[in-house]
Amino acid sequence: MAIFLACLLIAGGLGGILQYRLNRSFLDYLNEQENRSLTQLESRLVDVYEARGSWEELEQNPQLWTSILLSAVRSSFFPVNGDKFGAEPLPPPMRERDHESGRMPPPRVHIAQRMERFVGRIVLLDAKRAVVKGSSRLGVPDNLLELKSAGKTIGYLGMHRRQSLTEKVDVDFAERLQRTVWLVVLLLALPMAGLLSFLLARHLGKPIQALRKGTRQLTDGNYSLRMTPQGRDELGLLTRDFNQLAERLQQNETSRKQWIADIAHELRTPLAILRGEIEALQDGINQPDTATLASLHQEVSHLQRLVSDLYDLSMSDSGALSYHKETLDIVSLLRETLTLHHTVLQEQGLQVQTQGLAQQAVLVQGDPQRLQQLFKNLLENSLRYTDKPGQLHISSQLQAEWMDILFEDSAPGVPNEALPQLFERLFRVESSRNRATGGAGLGLSICRNIVEAHGGTISAAHATLGGLQIRVHLPLHR
Repeated sequence: MAIFLACLLIAGGLGGILQYRLNRSFLDYLNEQENRSLTQLESRLVDVYEARGSWEELEQNPQLWTSILLSAVRSSFFPVNGDKFGAEPLPPPMRERDHESGRMPPPRVHIAQRMERFVGRIVLLDAKRAVVKGSSRLGVPDNLLELKSAGKTIGYLGMHRRQSLTEKVDVDFAERLQRTVWLVVLLLALPMAGLLSFLLARHLGKPIQALRKGTRQLTDGNYSLRMTPQGRDELGLLTRDFNQLAERLQQNETSRKQWIADIAHELRTPLAILRGEIEALQDGINQPDTATLASLHQEVSHLQRLVSDLYDLSMSDSGALSYHKETLDIVSLLRETLTLHHTVLQEQGLQVQTQGLAQQAVLVQGDPQRLQQLFKNLLENSLRYTDKPGQLHISSQLQAEWMDILFEDSAPGVPNEALPQLFERLFRVESSRNRATGGAGLGLSICRNIVEAHGGTISAAHATLGGLQIRVHLPLHR
């Protein structure tokens, strides 16, 4: 309906414009036709002036002025038989009682009436632009024809243009044109607008209905649904976006199921160990000595770290972690974190080298606590999965608007296929990670969320020392 109404509005507007232009063009045509008589008058009036030497005879002899006008007008309107027409007297104008009786005058009466009205709009001026003949009621015409004799201006001839259609025959002709225009609009434009609106609405409606059905299926959980895009227009692009949405929802659903399964597995193992230890104590198999209590404490600590990491990860995923950003020196913050973990690094036999770290202050806009948590997680990742004794090389690379901080540790390394998955939740490389020394596989996921919250990126690659290289890419403070 909206498309149909828009087409109807356009057709109506075009019809109105066309009607207006036809009326104006027809009026211009009539004025142009009447202007041709001025060229006929020019030569005859010049002859009269040259024969008398002035306009006095025209002023004193009205019949001469009328005769010249009628002769010129007849020659202009009827260039072929103007003389024949002029030889016959014009009938008198239609009387008032003829109008009242409704009797139509003959065609020659229309011609006579039109010529009389036309003659009344012609004005003759002398060289000083004083009115010689014609009515001065409407003033001086805009476009004046200069009359010259022997190179001297003897007067001016002009005609007041029509401002509207006054003759009945002209009005009737214009009305017939208007009716024709509106008949074309109603009989041609209206059905075409309806047909085009129907075809266009059906063309647009089919993919929209298909998208509605697909959306309902997505709502019901059918994430495997894919739709075939039709064309490259906006609806085709919308269909492709719909397929991308369905694919992303399917991936999220798969990740959610895997996430739940991995969490259950991570929680099941320490709980099973705790249950076994406690049942052994209840049955008297084990004694509540120092070794047993240490084993229980180790499993409880593992559970506590796992729950804490899960909480931090869920908060960072949902954006609920609070970030209080300020302008800080990222290099100074990294050195402070290394100082706090200096004792642990020495005890675990991990030698840290910072020769490639920038010596000057490097300012970034960030949260000092979250960035310190980022560095802490990266250090713990190297502590857990690097063979002892090991090496950790920390360096930095400055660019125009960015800074890269690189953590490179020694063997063991990570397979090529595992590099893109290191920052996924609960992912662990089986060859180098185990429950005894490793974590739950959440530390690097938390690191990615912290870096992205600061407008940066984090990536993994092979290190020159034989282990893993972590690159933190952060924007500098402007």
